[in-house]
Order: sequence, then C-alpha cells, then structure tokens
Amino acid sequence: MQVVVVSPPIAEYAINPVEDEFKRRGHEVVRYKDVVEFMAKPDALAKADVLFAGGFAVTKELLARGPKLRALVTPWIGVETIDIPGASSLGIVVANGQVPENYLSMAEATIMLILACLHNFPEKIEALRQNLPTPSRAKARMLRGKTVGLIGFGNMARAIAHRLVNWDAKLQAYTPRLRAPMPDNVKRVELDDLLRTSDIVCLLATLNAETRGILSREKLALMKPDAILINTARGGLADEAALADIAREGRLHKIALDVFEKEPLALDSPLRDVPNMILTPHAVGHSREGAEAVPRTAIDNIARALEGKPPVYVLNPEILPDWEKRWRS
Repeated sequence: MQVVVVSPPIAEYAINPVEDEFKRRGHEVVRYKDVVEFMAKPDALAKADVLFAGGFAVTKELLARGPKLRALVTPWIGVETIDIPGASSLGIVVANGQVPENYLSMAEATIMLILACLHNFPEKIEALRQNLPTPSRAKARMLRGKTVGLIGFGNMARAIAHRLVNWDAKLQAYTPRLRAPMPDNVKRVELDDLLRTSDIVCLLATLNAETRGILSREKLALMKPDAILINTARGGLADEAALADIAREGRLHKIALDVFEKEPLALDSPLRDVPNMILTPHAVGHSREGAEAVPRTAIDNIARALEGKPPVYVLNPEILPDWEKRWRS
C-alpha cells in the first residue's frame, strides 16, 4: 500500500521513524519535504492509501485528488488547517497525535509559566545577571488563594486542573461544550465573568471559527488590572496588537505567550520589545517524552488505517461505521 508523507525537514524527528517503519513493513512511502512541490503535483495522491501530513492547508479539494485515500493522519495535536468536514464528506478518516505526553507536558509548562509570572522570575534572573540590589519590597505573589480561569476545557485544561487540586487555588472554566463532567475543583462560568474575576487567565482552547479572536481588545479590557494572561494554545485566539498595547500601558501584571498568530514570531513584531512579557517559541512544553511518543502514535494510527481499523485518535468518529464497512472488506 502507499503512504504519502508531507513534512518539512524541521520535523524529521517525528517523521523519519514513521517513514522508515512503513518501508520496513514493505509499503511504498513517497516523501515530500517541500509542501509547495507536493501541492503543485496534481497526481501526488493518485495511488495514496494514507496521507501523513500536517501544518499546512489540507482542503477537501486536495483530498479529493486521492481516489483510494482512506485516512489523513497528522503527527500533531493541532488540526486547525485541516478541513475535517470536507474529509468526512469524502469518507476519509482524520486522526491526530493527541498523545498524553504532549498535553501533560503542556499542562506542566503552563503551570510553570503561571509561577514564573507570579514570582517575577525573569526579573530575578536579570537582577542577578546585572548584579542589582535586592528590592526592599517583594512584588512576587503566591498562587495560593488566587482564582485561575481556564478558557477551554479539553485535555490540557483538565490536566492543569488535576495538578492544581492541592494548591489552594480557586479554578473556573469557560467552555461552550462540555465533553465530560467538570471535576469537583472547577466551576463552569461564562467568559465575561471569568475575565472579570480571574487573577490568572489561561488560553487553552482549540483554534477554530468560533474561538478565533475570542480575546478581543474589548474582552481583554475586562480583565483585572493586575491579572496575568497565559497563552499556550494558539496565537489566533487573542488580539496581539491589543496585548502589546495593554502590556506597554502596564494594565496587566504579566503576559506569557508561547504561541503567535504568525510563527516564527517576526523579528520586528511589536511583542518583542514589550515589558512584562515572557515569550517562548511555541516550544515551552516540548519534552523528550512527547517527542518519543509522537512517531510511535503516528505509526499506530497509520498501521490501523491500512488494516481497515479505526486509528487511535479519530477526529471524525461519526463516519466510522461506513468507513469500517468499506475498508475492512
């Protein structure tokens, strides 16, 4: 069978083991390291059974080029560039790499950023580097007794809530749709209430048509003047120009961003020279454990699809009954 792989060289740690494994199993693997080259080739999917790709626009029109295509597998969690309804209409199952190691690592990193902001960690590092005197008055704050607002309540938010059970903090969450019951230590609230009452606001939502720009300039103005904002989800969730203005005006205690609307962050981005910001390059939660789990899970997802079995992490399960009837035969 044929697996078409589309990925730039920067992701080789996750892609190469997958390519090698399916070649070892006797399948044909066609690798494109340039997305533009792949997109320009009209027959690139003509013989493909599985497309292994992610990070670029995968449209219904593109998928329709593959008459044998049964599955689209991405190694990553984020699928905002994939037309999942379009794939479903073509009977193509979509699977991603939502391995526990990834969202658990991101949960740990988000809590780390919360603490770094509360305790003014960057300033303390810089004070030692410049041999500055210790301030006569401490400005750091404890997490104990604070209200943490979680925007979005998927796997990462649940992992954060679980880890903060014994931190004596009050947790509240905004989520339009609830897939499972709220844990006892989290209260469900509306977005405006969350923004007005939270000491720390964490953006953890999936980026889609409903959530893009969810923190507009008007919504950001609702936050407490000494609150902290953390975004470890997707850059398109918040108005970056508004964030830069707010930080310059000193209206928030601190802002920590691991994600940006355009990545990598431009050298002339107004965010780079703003005080009270912690910026990391969409890698704050990347861990060795996560990096090892990504190709392992991708291999499992692809292998199951080639066998006519549902992949491990299916994003359009509603098509599975018909999909299994077609491919198991």
